[in-house]
Amino acid sequence: MTNGFVKSAARVMAIFECFEDVKRPLTISELVRLMGVPQSSMSALMKSLLAQGFVDYDIRSRAYTPSVRVGLLGNWLMGGPQNQDNLLTMLQDLNSTTGDTVILGVLNGVEAQYIHVVNSYQRLRFQLRPGMLRPMFRTAIGLVLASQKDDSEIGRMVRRVNTEAERQEDVVVESEVMARVNDVRENGFLITANLATSGAGVVATLLRNGPSSRPLAIGIGAPHPRIVSGKEFLVESLLASVSKFASGRSSAQAA
Repeated sequence: MTNGFVKSAARVMAIFECFEDVKRPLTISELVRLMGVPQSSMSALMKSLLAQGFVDYDIRSRAYTPSVRVGLLGNWLMGGPQNQDNLLTMLQDLNSTTGDTVILGVLNGVEAQYIHVVNSYQRLRFQLRPGMLRPMFRTAIGLVLASQKDDSEIGRMVRRVNTEAERQEDVVVESEVMARVNDVRENGFLITANLATSGAGVVATLLRNGPSSRPLAIGIGAPHPRIVSGKEFLVESLLASVSKFASGRSSAQAA
């Protein structure tokens, strides 16, 4: 600790202040130059922030940008714009409408990461938290996001998952993955049960016209029996919310 602050914490905040200042993606070398920090330290910090979902990384440009998760963190302090263009408002409204847990997720390598969660207020529920990672092919969020990739890339990701699997139960079957991915492409949503969590189900779809350059997915999670009994209502509520949000974004962008 120096001058009353922890050096690594100060560096993390300075990184985000750099992004705020330049308002564009930055490479490791640019961050090193702007901050005067050793490259090894900067690489380690950015790797950690990426793993936790606080930054996005573009492999082609080798540049980082703050993630949507960072943008959502302080929204509650300012109240946020109270309109349909507000992502948090939409997620909260969907939670209020259904009574179930609402999840906003992205892909982080071959895992799905929950970057924002509005937990259910019902007595019987599964408690989730932002930052949680789940195998992408064992979550509705991950499978919905996989549907945006071409089949050959999905195949490569399946092989990577299976190569890195430490347990036999972590191995996935490519034909089963593709069947679910094609369900998403055909129907626009996916319903899963007992994939990431035994006894739980999720209805998920892609967030169209979202605020991030990375694809985002939204899911409604609940105990599986509640998903089964309320399937039509949950699907209708989810798709209507996403459609209204996308329309609001389009109108705002055209104004």
